[in-house]
Amino acid sequence: MHKTIHIHKSIHKTTRKRRPKICGEIISNTEGWVVMHIHGNPYERGFAHGKLLKSQLKNIEKHMDFLLEHDMKIPKMDFMKESNKVITPILRKQYPEFYEEIRGIADGSSLSIQLIIAWNSYISLYSHFRDGSKQRCSAFIATGDATEKGEIVMSHNTHSDFLTGWSSNVVLYVKPHKGFSFVMQTVPGYIASSTDWFICSSGIIGCETTISNIDYKPKFGAPYFCRIREAMQYGSSFDDYDKIMSKQNAGDYACSWLFGDIYSNEIMLFELGLREKNVQRKKSGVFYGMNSVIGEKLRENETTDIDHENITTSVGARNRRFSELLNHTYKGKINVENAKRIIADHYDVYLKRDVKNGRSICNHTELNPEHCHRPPYSPYGCTDAKVVDTEMAKQMSFMGRFGSACGRLFDVKKYIQRNPIHKHWGEVLHNMSNHKWTLLYHNK
Repeated sequence: MHKTIHIHKSIHKTTRKRRPKICGEIISNTEGWVVMHIHGNPYERGFAHGKLLKSQLKNIEKHMDFLLEHDMKIPKMDFMKESNKVITPILRKQYPEFYEEIRGIADGSSLSIQLIIAWNSYISLYSHFRDGSKQRCSAFIATGDATEKGEIVMSHNTHSDFLTGWSSNVVLYVKPHKGFSFVMQTVPGYIASSTDWFICSSGIIGCETTISNIDYKPKFGAPYFCRIREAMQYGSSFDDYDKIMSKQNAGDYACSWLFGDIYSNEIMLFELGLREKNVQRKKSGVFYGMNSVIGEKLRENETTDIDHENITTSVGARNRRFSELLNHTYKGKINVENAKRIIADHYDVYLKRDVKNGRSICNHTELNPEHCHRPPYSPYGCTDAKVVDTEMAKQMSFMGRFGSACGRLFDVKKYIQRNPIHKHWGEVLHNMSNHKWTLLYHNK
């Protein structure tokens, strides 16, 4: 464990300028995760973030350039211009606290503030440039009669290209100068989670899965990463989260949000498009997300999704499988260990057997010969897994497995040899070990 570091600038004969102290520390590097803590005012938090993760942050421009060329498929100049035109003014005017935090990250990492803002804006601007939206993640939350102890259990795995997913290895504890403390899984340089997994000292925990096939273009009110960060830091109830997420909603990242209140034992499904939303609450039962909207009105009015019940597709197969596991197989028995099994499940309801492919809850598009929302054998799939229950959430801790929910081994050289059509990914990918489940925490 590293101690908090204080850096002082040498004193000039005629001036006494002090550089910011490092308000934070790297707590541990364990099983692929970097656990760290930052605190203080917005600039101090950001500066500590940038300084402590400087070695990782030096790669983000290369990574963003690659994603813009091969994923978003637009010129970098166009993306940066839009970020500066659309996102920066909103940050400065409506979210000055978060702008200051980003400014601190830029100074701490010796990168430009324009780059850090653009990096944070990638998800928000994706559907601005591209039609539809990506399928990302599998998740569920359960409470009451659905769980072994009657308390909340939540689990999530990230479905992502391997570059983005395996950059999301930071477990960041944030103690702001005002508002609630929180811990989130995130990417170096981000002020929100991006994978959207978090636990707050308010008692609210949350995660999400994207809503695929949206058929509208976002408008620009407040970007999603600002709204969810504000909710995490300042929201004390489900009503607060609803209000904050809905106010000036840009429609830039349509999601099925799963929220839990560990003090009331209530859970909420909060699905938000652009003009439509679906909100459901319960104190007993389950909600889950698999990239197809549960709310019929939102699905019919703001998406082109026709695969909700189609088990030949990824969303339809996971919809059926989640229902089987949560409402039947593990009903009343959902605990941390069974949650790990559910989130690492490989059963394909269409083929009626265990198989690692794009239809399984633990997604393996990299092994998928079919075109299942991605080209065959794309370097895409499950890149982590997390589980939390009420007891852990009260301690601001959770169980995590980095790399994949099932412990996939990945060798870049062998992958490229088998799939030369994807050889350009060899520029940015790295090997992934078989990491174990580990308890992630911070002794405050």
